[in-house]
Amino acid sequence: MCTARPSSILLWDAEELRDPPTAPCCLRSTRLGERAVVYRTGPGGGAVAFVDFTSDAEPRPGGGWHATAVVRPFRRPLPRAELLVDDLLAPVFRHLRGRRRLPEAAAERLGALVDPEEAG
Repeated sequence: MCTARPSSILLWDAEELRDPPTAPCCLRSTRLGERAVVYRTGPGGGAVAFVDFTSDAEPRPGGGWHATAVVRPFRRPLPRAELLVDDLLAPVFRHLRGRRRLPEAAAERLGALVDPEEAG
């Protein structure tokens, strides 16, 4: 069972957005039951899914961290342009350079913008 609000942001490319994802990246501190929001990189980027982790983070053989997870794509992705006009989300999504923690106020705002079926 995951927490209702995402606690981190993950930057994934389109190839990582399969369910189940192949060794999805995560933060070293990721624990079973946590949720992250996926920001798809590249053209047409934006917030596109929640990921519910079903294991704790483990080191990847080539570096970084991964955990098993369930991907929950949004019915309506939140494009970058939409994220950047929101006062709470713009500071978080303006200069993404890697995985990071998601401030609680931004997590609540994302939850308000996503279809309730996707958040549960």
